Amino acid sequence: MSDPKIVAQAYLETWNGAPSHRPAALSAWRADAVYTDPLMSSRGHEALRTMMESAMSRFPGHRFALDGEPDGHGPFVRFSWILRNGAEEAIARGTDVVRLDENGRIAEVIGFLDGAAKPSQAM
Repeated sequence: MSDPKIVAQAYLETWNGAPSHRPAALSAWRADAVYTDPLMSSRGHEALRTMMESAMSRFPGHRFALDGEPDGHGPFVRFSWILRNGAEEAIARGTDVVRLDENGRIAEVIGFLDGAAKPSQAM
């Protein structure tokens, strides 16, 4: 997994997938993968799964989507995303940088929040 678009799409599907799908999606991540953004962090599959499920439970019916084209160099992939509700209203935006290991699995994610809207306000 080294094509930036494939990496970004697989990463977002890990977040968007049903909780029962998440363990399989996390197989594309190293067992000791690390996630850090301004609001939360975790390490390892079980902690990642718990963090994602907790975060997504606060946004029922919302999905992450790519915003623009992912790019990358060496083991790094950078992409922007939008979190949208069922009405397609954007409630948050961000940029994530993913570091892949030598086998193409996600080893680390550093997330940046580019903006968040109040629940009644589109971005």
